[in-house]
Amino acid sequence: MDKRGGECLGEVVDPLRCAFDRKITVHAGAGGQPLPREEVLPTWEVLSNRPDASSRRALYIHVPFCRKQCLYCGFFMRNLHRDDSPCYTGTLIKEMDQVSGLSAVISHPIHAVYMGGGTPTALDAGDLKRLLEAVRRLFPLADDCEITVEARAADFGKEKFQACVAGGANRFSIGVQSFNTRVRQQMGRIMNRTDVLKMLTTLTDFVDNSAIVIDLIYGLPDQSISIWEDDLRTLTEETGVDGVDLYQLNVFKDSLLNRAVNRGKLPPPADISCQAEMFLRGREIMTAAHFRRLSMSHWGRTSRERNLYNTFIRYGATCIPLGCGAGGRLHGHYFFQERDLKSYYKQVNAGKKPVAMAVRLPACSPLFRNLVGQMEGGKVNLRALGQQYDFDLEAIFSPLLEQWEQTGLLKRHGNGRIELTVAGEFWNVNLAQYLIDCFQQYHQEDGQS
Repeated sequence: MDKRGGECLGEVVDPLRCAFDRKITVHAGAGGQPLPREEVLPTWEVLSNRPDASSRRALYIHVPFCRKQCLYCGFFMRNLHRDDSPCYTGTLIKEMDQVSGLSAVISHPIHAVYMGGGTPTALDAGDLKRLLEAVRRLFPLADDCEITVEARAADFGKEKFQACVAGGANRFSIGVQSFNTRVRQQMGRIMNRTDVLKMLTTLTDFVDNSAIVIDLIYGLPDQSISIWEDDLRTLTEETGVDGVDLYQLNVFKDSLLNRAVNRGKLPPPADISCQAEMFLRGREIMTAAHFRRLSMSHWGRTSRERNLYNTFIRYGATCIPLGCGAGGRLHGHYFFQERDLKSYYKQVNAGKKPVAMAVRLPACSPLFRNLVGQMEGGKVNLRALGQQYDFDLEAIFSPLLEQWEQTGLLKRHGNGRIELTVAGEFWNVNLAQYLIDCFQQYHQEDGQS
């Protein structure tokens, strides 16, 4: 099959289920040039002392601990041990204090803070509160700043929730993944369906101005279409959450899930055709339940759910990284922090920013991020985007767009706009990646690289 979503042996394919063999990447992007190790810290020091006037700015705070590793997870770093919570929190606050006066940090208000992991709520309640209080004390947060804390249902009781609210958090992202007890527990989630629903009810009854958002994953082993539909029905009819992410399962090569499937301990996850059907059912049920779509995977039910952090990052916002294993973006570079906890402690206590790797992004990265952001919304104004960056994107992308329109992945309008079909929405990441690859090839052939 044509990797660009064309026809197979002269027969028109079902674009939703068969346009491509697989998803080619988790997130569309253009890569970049890694810096030599010895240049990483000096580059950070130069760039972080340069004012940044970006209107989209965020902090990312990483908590690298989990009480248990889930089979599907590609982000696990380490288990939480005794004394980890106070020690890590203290060091993280010290790192915050060290960067809080930098020109790149204080030059413009910060509109989104995201505490992810790992599992932030693995920390003790008191440490969560003092960590969030430090964020509010040390950084120039906008009055309406979205402050998100990721949580795991099994370790997020009322005490920790109240501590987070007291510390200033106003958005909580809870990893439910499935309400089906068997599916959950096969993946390493501890709580059963009844307890998860009870926990969500407690939180939604308690909140006033905070948004409660959950994650659901489709394509998990033993998760049939009917189980997925029940997950969606449970979400819409039995919870009062403000928003939801409907994520397609990604099976990482070195994940426990992949190993379990290869050893025959678990059945294979749903194939791409079944996942496409699950995507379609999710779209239909969310629309019927009057959720509003904020991205291809994210849906909001109330006005409390804004999803600012994820939207900003998708468009290439400035993001200051904090914590062991954190990643961020500043002045055309990605920075990734030390993943080894002992090394992280050593560098912060020595007064050094614990950056371990940096990538210089391509000159056209702002164009690519804008393209990816619009693709996530399902509509792209190629003419306006091209004029903004002085390229004729309609002409550059014309062969791909013509093929994809014939296949049923998108519709072209005469004013330079394209609109994804439902099939195009499912394959959105592939389409965005191929457009980026096409542009880079054009750029090289035109002698501009």
